[in-house]
Amino acid sequence: MTTAALFGCAYVAIVTIDPACGTSDPNDRLKKVVASAEAASANPPLELFPMEITKVEPVALSERLRVSGEIRPFNQATLRARSGGRIAQSDIREGQAVNAGDVLVRFEVEDLHSVLKQKVADRQGAMAGLLLAMQSLARIEQLAGKNVASQEQLQEARSEVGVAKARLDSLSAQVEIARSAMRDAEVLAPFDGTVSKLSVGRGARVGADAELLTLVDASPMEAKLLVSTRDVSRVVIGQKAELRIDGFEQQTIQGTVARISPTAEENSRSVAVYVRLAREDPGLRGGMFVTGAILVRQAEDAIAVPIASLRQDGDGVYVLKLFDDVLVRQPFTIISSWHDDETAQILGLVRGDVIVTAPLRELHPSLAVRMTEAG
Repeated sequence: MTTAALFGCAYVAIVTIDPACGTSDPNDRLKKVVASAEAASANPPLELFPMEITKVEPVALSERLRVSGEIRPFNQATLRARSGGRIAQSDIREGQAVNAGDVLVRFEVEDLHSVLKQKVADRQGAMAGLLLAMQSLARIEQLAGKNVASQEQLQEARSEVGVAKARLDSLSAQVEIARSAMRDAEVLAPFDGTVSKLSVGRGARVGADAELLTLVDASPMEAKLLVSTRDVSRVVIGQKAELRIDGFEQQTIQGTVARISPTAEENSRSVAVYVRLAREDPGLRGGMFVTGAILVRQAEDAIAVPIASLRQDGDGVYVLKLFDDVLVRQPFTIISSWHDDETAQILGLVRGDVIVTAPLRELHPSLAVRMTEAG
């Protein structure tokens, strides 16, 4: 349709719809219609593609920290000799299961038994000596009361009692030490477990504090994970972890952060984080490699938008919201950023709001837009 025809139609429409327009000049009305048509032709709505907008919906946000490490028995003990001696019995083998209280290693006790008998005999002699000293003190105290014994004799008798008592105390302590050595001649299992390492055998002579064996309790297990010193501040006790064990790639094992080392590993920039595994699996072995993630934070029903959709002017930050085919300036408040600063959790938008996500410079508030299909 030509411009002249458009004007003609507009004129006819005015006369037909409002024939009784009083003193109104039809030419004025025609001028307004022409101006409106020219303005619409000069500033057509900007076309937006569906991928350049998004409809706001509450989402679940989560942030996970990638980790790796190894499986370790939760209970592990290295048993050592309390005193030196020759091993008389050691029938256990590596990989053997034992129960709490089982005798794992027994030392020769002949020499220890002889020492104990000697200490007991010495203590009995000391007890007799103390009894004689006390009887002598009692007689001298009676004589001193009758002024027959001097004060020097009384003081000497009291001193002899003190010496005899001290000798008895010393020998009593030595007897207890000898009895303890007899008890220590048998090394017992402190808990149910499996012998993972055997360092000595029958007939071997070892010194005090020598390593004898390592006992582990493979039920339950835990994971020792190494976290960089940069990220460890984000890890707290009680956080959940999802792990995959080498050899069990098709299974995800859940766990909970149980302990965090107070210091970094020697010669590294990593801190040990211990995760208690929720599932006991007989196929798990200490030393298995593990990978996974720790859930360091999450938010349910969050209103979030891409960082790329945020804009800023002299009045602050805002997004462009689509309302009746016109872009509207919508201010908001940032709660936190997620996904390495790719997503912002905000206040100021509600479910169903449509915002522009494309960072196009030509977009601005009050701009008329219309949607078009890509391609």
